[in-house]
Amino acid sequence: MRVYVQTDIEGIAGFCFFENRRNPSAENWSHRQRMYRLLTAEVNAAVKAAFDSGADEVIVNDNHGSGYNIIFEELDPRCRIIHGRNFSGPEWLNLLDASIDAMVLVGMHAMGGTPCAITPHSLWKVNDGAIYMSEASMAAALAGDYGVPTVFISGDDKVTAEVAEKIPGIEVAVVKQALSPYMACSLIPSRACELIAEGVRRGLANRANIAPYRITGPVTLTLLDSADHCEPFTEQCEKVTCDTITDAFNTCEESMAWCSRNTKLPDGFVFPKF
Repeated sequence: MRVYVQTDIEGIAGFCFFENRRNPSAENWSHRQRMYRLLTAEVNAAVKAAFDSGADEVIVNDNHGSGYNIIFEELDPRCRIIHGRNFSGPEWLNLLDASIDAMVLVGMHAMGGTPCAITPHSLWKVNDGAIYMSEASMAAALAGDYGVPTVFISGDDKVTAEVAEKIPGIEVAVVKQALSPYMACSLIPSRACELIAEGVRRGLANRANIAPYRITGPVTLTLLDSADHCEPFTEQCEKVTCDTITDAFNTCEESMAWCSRNTKLPDGFVFPKF
């Protein structure tokens, strides 16, 4: 069994504020490192649970911001991790294909405009508003194009509710109750890790009964957001119509200023990029 662990950071227990990489203060640096440690622990709980469930291979995608957030030397050495400059490889979900048996989502956040969700952003508008999707449900839909079921999600109560409504039977770990965009009632991290491990094990055991999340084509798609993730939102890419959600997503993303897909030679990028 091959398991793909897609990660973000805003949905982990203890996270309440957007990352500020432009602030060089010792307090901000220490806070970011703390969040990275909490993220690493939650990801590791999912990884170990996948191997406990019989996985032969687990691939982790470090997919927040810089793509260099997980303290990878602390992960279970049996997994592999995709990390580094996001959107410089061939895909958003690199190495995801039909050979993957299940996707697991860790640390997810709500879609832009969700009231009282922790740091909501990225609102995907599908088929002129027939469906609205978060980054979490978008990842599930891209996996669905390959026939891969998404069997587990962790995050706050808002994003888990959205994804559970779209994917019947998915296992959920609510690691915090969102009270405002910047305040939550959170589980203690060790308890959050326990719930994640338990949920991943249940999800993988029941994967045959969780249908892949599929968006039937043709698909019309655009991304609504703003520079500071505050409303009013505008279209971040021109609306496109394609045969599949994957093609529509890739077309939108490739038009974004931050996207440098299929970078093959050095182009002057320096980490960290502010």
